[in-house]
Amino acid sequence: MIGDKPFRELDNRSWDASRRLEDMDRDDVAVQVLSPMPELLSYWHHVDDAILICDAANAQIAEMIAQHPARFRGLGVAPLQDPEAATNYLKRIKGEFGLSGVEIGSNINGKMLGDSSFESFFAEGESLGLCIFVHALHPVAAKAAGVTPVETAFVYFPIDVAMAAASVAMAGLLDKFPRLRIAFSHGGGALGAVVGRMDTGWKATKGYGGRMSEAPSAAIRKMFFDSNVLDPDYLCYLVQNVAPGQVFAGTDYPYLIRQQDPSGFISKLPLSADEIQSLNWHAAEKFLDERIRA
Repeated sequence: MIGDKPFRELDNRSWDASRRLEDMDRDDVAVQVLSPMPELLSYWHHVDDAILICDAANAQIAEMIAQHPARFRGLGVAPLQDPEAATNYLKRIKGEFGLSGVEIGSNINGKMLGDSSFESFFAEGESLGLCIFVHALHPVAAKAAGVTPVETAFVYFPIDVAMAAASVAMAGLLDKFPRLRIAFSHGGGALGAVVGRMDTGWKATKGYGGRMSEAPSAAIRKMFFDSNVLDPDYLCYLVQNVAPGQVFAGTDYPYLIRQQDPSGFISKLPLSADEIQSLNWHAAEKFLDERIRA
């Protein structure tokens, strides 16, 4: 519920580790990275209230990992509506909850991720060795256009993720923090379709006014992306052209718009054995910076 209005129907797959393991075994998934449902990011609350929600969500994920440490890893949540508070909270993500990284929204109350106000957060994430996963959240364009929830979910989520990734690239964030491991949901959304245009603009504007020392396509190849694009041809393009070696399996489980049978889907792609291996587990190990394959 949001207020007194139903938002989404949930079942025990969202919190019951044993129930998840049943589906993981069915789908040939050895390890799953848990993360909060995006609405739990809670950027629209006062920071004190948001920290309470962060504590509860992070504790729940940590408990599920403790029950099955060989099967789960976890990404936590931090109160990024207050960048200073979120930066300080990252130490708890790693030390208190023992999580591998943090999930953040594709925009923070309408502010793009390349905004300088978030640099301390990214600097601390890099320093602590935490990975950062960007998931679509309350798309800026959807709010401006006043579209329906269905249009938002199927069209505007991937547009907002693309805006987030472009913002990070054009802010030169990975020049400033070269050890930062940052990934984008939905395969980066529409990003792959505009890489050529971004590179053309980089040349025409002398590095976007000196903000970028390298072409956007080079910066994007340093980012990670999940495979949840629901289109085999586009996923192959993403793997082979946009970010080779940086795309890992993602599903959006347990929600409606998810990749069904991820193992079967990936195994049938017309990719090399090395590319399939990278999708299945190697890129995920690079992103998490830890061994997950037995």
